[in-house]
Amino acid sequence: MVEDGDPPSLGPELEFDMWEGQFEFLGEAFPDIRGPGRKMKNGLKNGYKAKPEWFIELNEDVQMLQQQMSVLADNQTHSDERYTRAKQDNATLQARVLMLEEQLREVETRSEEKLAEQERRHKELVARVDREKQLQVENCAIRLQTLELENSTLREEASRCKAASDRLKVETARLEEQLNENEILITSLREEIANLREQERKSRETLQANQQVIEELSDEIERLRSEQRRTLAELDSRGPGICPSDHENLQSQFLALKEENSRLQEAHDEMQALLLTRSVEEGRSLLTGHQSLAAELEAMSQDENDRIMDPRSIYPLKRRRSRSDFEFWPQDMLYSSETTALIAILRGTVGRALLSILCK
Repeated sequence: MVEDGDPPSLGPELEFDMWEGQFEFLGEAFPDIRGPGRKMKNGLKNGYKAKPEWFIELNEDVQMLQQQMSVLADNQTHSDERYTRAKQDNATLQARVLMLEEQLREVETRSEEKLAEQERRHKELVARVDREKQLQVENCAIRLQTLELENSTLREEASRCKAASDRLKVETARLEEQLNENEILITSLREEIANLREQERKSRETLQANQQVIEELSDEIERLRSEQRRTLAELDSRGPGICPSDHENLQSQFLALKEENSRLQEAHDEMQALLLTRSVEEGRSLLTGHQSLAAELEAMSQDENDRIMDPRSIYPLKRRRSRSDFEFWPQDMLYSSETTALIAILRGTVGRALLSILCK
């Protein structure tokens, strides 16, 4: 161990310092050339140790030197072995370096070849991309021209559609206005039809009342005629013995009854003419009416149409008089024909109904 103040150690194998007095040679072969000296306090004589002490120390030193030589020999052996191993490692490493250099050259060669191949492929790829790009540009140009043509066509079509839309809007507005007018007209026609039906109902009632009055008057006339015949028969049977005053009475009654019959006949004729005129006017007004009137009347049920077309539902059956009676049967038939014609007009058969009216 190195203490404070001692020189540094030279290594684990050399633990002795080279200081003066480390080795002391005593004996017969080595006389003390320094002569007698004085003995010092530390056991040394003239600076040297006594014989027994230095002999023992010499043996120890020799042994130590031998050990150090052995250590040095071992160290030399180890050094040689390390040198040999280092030399072998160096040779191995040199061979490996050569091999790696060869591999590096091969890698560089392959890399250059691969780089050249990649450059060639890249050039081909760039050329192909350029061709494809050129084709795409041409296709896009053609498609652009086509789209421009389609765009112009679509613009023209849009203009036409817009014009058609405007026309349709105007037409729609006109049709809506016409529809409103038609609805108003239909409403008025329905009201008119209702009024005509009411007038027809009133006319039926009036006709039935007149017919009843006519029948009553006919019965009264028949009764008076019977009474006249009976009176005349009685007068004939009585001969000239009848009183002139009674004869004048009967004659005045006969004349009064005849005048009453004529007056009733004229009233009946006037009523028939009035009904005929009204029927013709209503038919003409319906002829100039809206076309949807026939369709509206067609919407009536079949029972109502049959009931209207059946004269027996309007006028009851009457016993036909002789020609010597009031002779109102042809006029009654004429009125029935006019009523039938009016109903035919209401059902839409305009021309035929008008023809039947004119023929009558």
